[in-house]
Amino acid sequence: MLIRRNVQWCSVLMLFMVLSLTVNLLGQDVQDLMNCSLEELLNMEVLVASKKAMTLRESPGIITVVTAEEIQNSGARDLIDVLHLVPGISMGVDLVGATGISMRGTWAYEGKVLFMLDGQELNELLFSLVVLGNHYPVDHIKRIEVIRGPGSSIYGGLSEVGVINIITKGGGDVNGISAGVTYGQMSGGFARRNGTFSIGKQIESGEISLHGFFGQGNRSDQIYTDVFGDSYNMTDRAELNPLMINFGFKYKDLSVRFIYDKYSATSMDGSTSIFQKDYGVYWKSILGELTYDWKISDKLTVTPKLNIKYDTPWYQDDEPLDGELFYVKYLHKATRLKGNITASYDVNENINIIAGAEFYRDKQEDEPETPTIWTGESEIEYDNKSAFIQTIIKTKFANITVGGRYDDHSQAGDAFAPRFGLTKAFDRVHFKVLYSEAFRSPATENLNASALLDTLNNIPSLRPEDTQVIEMEVGYKLTPDVFMTANIYRIVVNDVMVYFPVTPEVYAYKNGERTGSKGLEMELRIRKGWGYVNLCYSYYNAKGINKTFDFATPESESSMLGVPQHKLTMNGSYKISKRFSVNPSIIYLGKRYGYNNFDFVIEDLVPEEYDAEILANIYFKCNDLFVDGLNVGFGVYDIFNSKYQFVAPALTWHAPLPGPSREFVFRLSYDFNFKE
Repeated sequence: MLIRRNVQWCSVLMLFMVLSLTVNLLGQDVQDLMNCSLEELLNMEVLVASKKAMTLRESPGIITVVTAEEIQNSGARDLIDVLHLVPGISMGVDLVGATGISMRGTWAYEGKVLFMLDGQELNELLFSLVVLGNHYPVDHIKRIEVIRGPGSSIYGGLSEVGVINIITKGGGDVNGISAGVTYGQMSGGFARRNGTFSIGKQIESGEISLHGFFGQGNRSDQIYTDVFGDSYNMTDRAELNPLMINFGFKYKDLSVRFIYDKYSATSMDGSTSIFQKDYGVYWKSILGELTYDWKISDKLTVTPKLNIKYDTPWYQDDEPLDGELFYVKYLHKATRLKGNITASYDVNENINIIAGAEFYRDKQEDEPETPTIWTGESEIEYDNKSAFIQTIIKTKFANITVGGRYDDHSQAGDAFAPRFGLTKAFDRVHFKVLYSEAFRSPATENLNASALLDTLNNIPSLRPEDTQVIEMEVGYKLTPDVFMTANIYRIVVNDVMVYFPVTPEVYAYKNGERTGSKGLEMELRIRKGWGYVNLCYSYYNAKGINKTFDFATPESESSMLGVPQHKLTMNGSYKISKRFSVNPSIIYLGKRYGYNNFDFVIEDLVPEEYDAEILANIYFKCNDLFVDGLNVGFGVYDIFNSKYQFVAPALTWHAPLPGPSREFVFRLSYDFNFKE
């Protein structure tokens, strides 16, 4: 093992030495090839942390922005590849083969991180989950804004420890028609065969865009072994098949958005043991939004917004085979109707006030043959009322952000999330001091499943989570081409919601004591004419903060189940010529802990330590091959065939889920631009 690990590190170093030498030899000839300078990146204005356009250095949040350039150069296959490049984010497995994210040591898959696509909430309505893996198309993305910290004071109870805001290309960005295909091959079978298309155009006083994504994928070609020792080959039995349409229209101050997302999968790995066949499950969402920016004056803008969402998550309708013990049909749907009104008022050039109110109503409907609602009925409704306010005051010494949000949920009760921030960017230095409180409101199935524990009254007893976060960041521009940031944080999540096995086959929700972590994150960005290099390091420690056994690691008080304490990433782009670039990336994940087998002697699950892993990738990209607009890419992912596994970051009876083996990817796209 030691020899193999040393060979891996030597190979990585040799790869980067060769690429660096090539760059140095050719660097003088390609100084004009940089698509986005470091200065332009740092001065990019974002809304995600304050709903007020501010630069990255002054925005009141710990933010990472991943640009379309970086996504395309890396050859990212899906959103998992992109998020792996962000400090503090790692991946884990839940049940039935579903994978999601941890952030800063906290298992954030269940509603602790808000995912947005062009302003639409992607978290499904029954559990507030977002399932990843060959799901969301990366070719359409203009940029991704990641808040590694709370957003509840703006967005409410799904942004407790983070926000991931995905912004796709608008009509003006596309300005034509583009189409692409991607094929990935693992050693045991194909990994993905996907297609994308985009149509967009800037029109008078507005723009229009249409994006499409469709395909087939396989999670893995490896062997999955459950906690009892039974195994199956995942090849062609772990499908991940996406279908998405994203339509956007803007005319003057009116905006319309419509998204259709159907994601289907097959799986033999149940919540406990292996099924007798690969059963199908799908997630379907229909999202719509109507927004109008009413500019009453130069200082005051009022924005009413109407959203509607229809979800059928985790839908399972296969007929179980005779003798199948643990398969359960799941035939439930949910709808949300939400209205929001926000006012932004510039008192003067140094003071801005944003205030508003929001109301939504959730409705869950179950099929009569598979009711889950604690009332015994097949239908139930909840509603939530909220009000929020934020003030930004710019002074000579610091920008002051003060605000808060109050929510009142008809079943779960009320919650309040205040925030306070000091930020300032000088010539080369910037600093941020942030304090936020946050919450996580339980979704309908969280409440339903919590009622299983209260056999006396048979009512939900689940309370909202209550979180406090302190963050401090310092950034320094060493040269016009080199920039670095470092931040420290402390997160405490009280009354944490825990999804735990009552029996190996039945899961319920309860409030644990608390969880959280403290840690350090650093980023170094180098951007030259020859390309760029991004280095990121993140570390967390849960000792003294996590008091919830379901997330704890028996061997170490400082680490959490399934989440590496140390993470180091390096990705770069080296422009060999005007059209050709070489793009390596390395992701180092420290050791992890998880449960992977059941000991029949002691009649309990046994923890396992997983060695540190290196995921090394390289992607070759050629633009305008033969003709303008024809782009070709080829890459190798997991060069060393480490066969990464998704480990459960909570105490479950689901064994670690194997990811793909070494994958060879080929991508072909063509962009046809309309004439101006």
